[in-house]
Amino acid sequence: MLTDIKNIKINSNLPLLICDADEVIFQFMNGFENFLNKKDLYFSYESFMLFGNIKKIKDDSILQKKEIPTLINNFFREYAISLKLIDGSKKILKELSKLINIVILTNMPTEYVHKRVQALENNEMFYYVISNKGLKGHVCAELEKKTNSSVIFIDDSPNQIASVATNSKKILKIHFLQHPKLLKILPEVKESDFNTREWKDIKKIILKNI
Repeated sequence: MLTDIKNIKINSNLPLLICDADEVIFQFMNGFENFLNKKDLYFSYESFMLFGNIKKIKDDSILQKKEIPTLINNFFREYAISLKLIDGSKKILKELSKLINIVILTNMPTEYVHKRVQALENNEMFYYVISNKGLKGHVCAELEKKTNSSVIFIDDSPNQIASVATNSKKILKIHFLQHPKLLKILPEVKESDFNTREWKDIKKIILKNI
């Protein structure tokens, strides 16, 4: 269900899980690479950024920065509904949903967030979805106010983990990533409380901290 900070209604007596979508629930990079290849582009995995890594197959030249927003927009329009799931995400979230509130906090073009909601529901994941732009720390801090219990945040981005750490001292921060090529270029994640590669480990961590 698509919602926002103002209108979301959760059980204030239960813990809250704030969960990223791309590379946490959905296999973003696998879909993105397929999308790029169809446009005679590829991702070079030289750094943990979009700009500088999207290159033309014909001559290895870097795609101009000004072209990236349109490219990302088109990707979500075409692929948001069909991205495959990260192993374990559906099963573990379903098990956790019996004990905690779950909110999916996703960064993507607003006009296509309904496709993300549909993709989740197609996989029997009927959770609140909030669309975000930029850093997530402020939104997480606002969501934290809606429960009297513990709050857990999961994301694959070191920048998002740092943002939440800056905005809240109480939210438990789990960095999750299992994509092998991204792991090779992953910067050090200094502000996380836990670093995980498997959803089964996320479950263990959450159950020990709620």
